[in-house]
Amino acid sequence: MSRITAITPQRRRGRFSIFVDDEFVVGVGEKVVADLKLAVGRSITAGELSRVARAEEVRKATEASLRLLEVRPRSQKEIVTRLRQKGYEEEIAGEALAALSRWGLLDDSAFAEQWVQSRTRSRPGGVRKLKSELFQKGIAKETIEEAVASISEDDEVALARQALAKKLRPLPSDRDARREEYRRLAGFLQRRGFGWDIAKKALAESFSMGSDELDG
Repeated sequence: MSRITAITPQRRRGRFSIFVDDEFVVGVGEKVVADLKLAVGRSITAGELSRVARAEEVRKATEASLRLLEVRPRSQKEIVTRLRQKGYEEEIAGEALAALSRWGLLDDSAFAEQWVQSRTRSRPGGVRKLKSELFQKGIAKETIEEAVASISEDDEVALARQALAKKLRPLPSDRDARREEYRRLAGFLQRRGFGWDIAKKALAESFSMGSDELDG
């Protein structure tokens, strides 16, 4: 039976070369060495060597995920997508995600709540847009609904007014020109994910008019 004949440190700190029967077989991180209890003189089968290689792939995928999370919070789907782009198999990516979830570092519910809070502060948008953005990031429908549940209609009108703040300009005196300006602003709000009723209320409040004037 084959035996581990040497475990030598590599130039990169925390990395080791594993030699079996005096031949290099794989480079691994110190966590893999510890977790799998690799030691010089230990007997090792081909199947065990495969598990060592797999554990190293999971370790690297997990570290890659941690680096992504250091930049900003991400959803599970975002992490999987980036890992697949880096060439990791789906099962390896799944094991990395499972580890991050156990450590409390990857939680789609917390991510969705943070996303809603961040977007309403930095780029006010309507509930419809928030839902669309979260859906694109792979968040489950029920999780999305929970994340936006705290946004009332009044909150959404306030967000629409915030979004309008830099777009407002004096209204022209001509009725047709005013209506054109209303349409321009309403279109802007609808592109930001606000429904017509919300847009109409926000415009009415911003111009101190009755909302029925916008229908005229």
